[in-house]
Amino acid sequence: METFFNYGLAWISIGLAVYLAITYITRKMIRYQPKRRSFWISLNTSLRKHHKEVGIALVATGLLHGLNSSMSVIDLNLGTLTWILSILLGLTYGFRVRLSKIKSWLAIHRFLTLAFIFTLALHINDVGGIRILEILSSGTSGSEVYTLDPATLDGQLIYGEFTDGTFQGSATGYGNNLTVEVVIKDHTITSISIVSHNERNSRYYQKAFNAIPEAIIEAQSLDVDSVSGATFTSVGILNAVNDALSDALVSGDLPSTLSLPTKRGH
Repeated sequence: METFFNYGLAWISIGLAVYLAITYITRKMIRYQPKRRSFWISLNTSLRKHHKEVGIALVATGLLHGLNSSMSVIDLNLGTLTWILSILLGLTYGFRVRLSKIKSWLAIHRFLTLAFIFTLALHINDVGGIRILEILSSGTSGSEVYTLDPATLDGQLIYGEFTDGTFQGSATGYGNNLTVEVVIKDHTITSISIVSHNERNSRYYQKAFNAIPEAIIEAQSLDVDSVSGATFTSVGILNAVNDALSDALVSGDLPSTLSLPTKRGH
């Protein structure tokens, strides 16, 4: 749900930006299509009636999107840069009467407009927004499986004795309900699969999905290093496997669950 909400905010912001861009384009068309001048004037006038409200809404939804994103809004990233440019655009428009006394005002406003569009396009591409359906699909179910033949492993789980079988466990990573499925045979983990998750931005979480299950199986231990740049997801996988092992444990003791970092981010 959080993923859908955040992507919803993102695409609302894009829609508002497109609205403002069309408003600007229709004003230019008055000059470049004189034969349809009356049409473009009428359309531009209609769009400009809500220009201020749409601009404020763009800044607000951009902020909400940033606060719910996988990166801190105070970090210098493309999303934050796009949001700052939207604020500067709003300020130059809001104070246009005073700023019009400055000869370079219009050039600055146009430069900010182009910079906003450019960084917005880069941001959309950077977070994979063009592939939204693929990303949202991967956010509700998982197909990541890491399996090893028990004969190729050097040891068994170090925490005690375990029942053979398939066990599921869940924990919180960057998002809630990161669920794994663990297969145990002869006190040995032979397979770990990501059943479902709500992690955001595969650029980050995929690194943990690829590395952590493999490290756990090869070490037959939960004492493995988190993946740099994917700490939340790494901790989520480790705690979810721990949860699954607790259902299979016959005798012995499992380690305590790990705490998530205090700073929000990957």
